[in-house]
Amino acid sequence: WCDGAAGIALAIADSPDALVDPELSGWLAARSAELAGIGPLADDSLCHGESGLLELLGHRALPAARPAWMRRAGTLLASADRTGPQCGTPGRVPHPGLLTGLSGIGHGLLRAGFPDRIGSALLLRPSGAP
Repeated sequence: WCDGAAGIALAIADSPDALVDPELSGWLAARSAELAGIGPLADDSLCHGESGLLELLGHRALPAARPAWMRRAGTLLASADRTGPQCGTPGRVPHPGLLTGLSGIGHGLLRAGFPDRIGSALLLRPSGAP
């Protein structure tokens, strides 16, 4: 969100025009493939970390990103178990906030474990909603 590419791509993926506009769908496919291939992000936050990237890769408009979503979700769950959640703050200082803090990471972990039952905090719609 603060860095741009994943947040912009998620907004486009969630747009009704994403699948019917060839330019948008081409841009979205290219960005999601590029983002799926990057190395591990520095933190687990919704804002600019793994949880936010998982929101994009798990979006229903991007079925080709599903393998990358599965791989990264597993890595996030294992990392959180091994080292604890890594906040998106300077020095990874823990705090309760949604975008860069523990509540957003907790939400991201729930989404990684139960994507069909837990709605997106970034798209503000209940789970299972079209």
